[in-house]
Amino acid sequence: MGILLVKLTGWLVLDAIVAMIVAANIVWAGVRLLRETGSELLDAALPAQEQDVIALVLSEHRTQGIQFHALRTRVAGSRRFVSLHVLVPGAWTVQRGHDLCEVIELAISAALPGTHVTTHLEPLEDPISWDDQELDRSDNRRQ
Repeated sequence: MGILLVKLTGWLVLDAIVAMIVAANIVWAGVRLLRETGSELLDAALPAQEQDVIALVLSEHRTQGIQFHALRTRVAGSRRFVSLHVLVPGAWTVQRGHDLCEVIELAISAALPGTHVTTHLEPLEDPISWDDQELDRSDNRRQ
């Protein structure tokens, strides 16, 4: 294109200008490609809209006195992951707590298809349940 413009106009500088525009376009395309592929290789939190969907699902259970914490979300490539602690009354049976966790996991998976959900059941009344929200829990373990 640069050579054609030089031939039509006689301005030799047009060839260099067109070459710089093409080079800039190649660099811009490379930066975009690196940004897109790089983000798929690194973990990141779910987008705010998807976190709002999770909050909506959980809000339905908060009205029953159920609490949640240690909510962590991440996306790695095309896969989504959600992890959270579900705090229920200590008097509940393991079966009842497990059933609730299943309902919550299925509800989040239905709202965000393709999301792997992991829950951790804990008793509301136990102070240790409230102290284990950090990723490194080594200092919070009972001796």
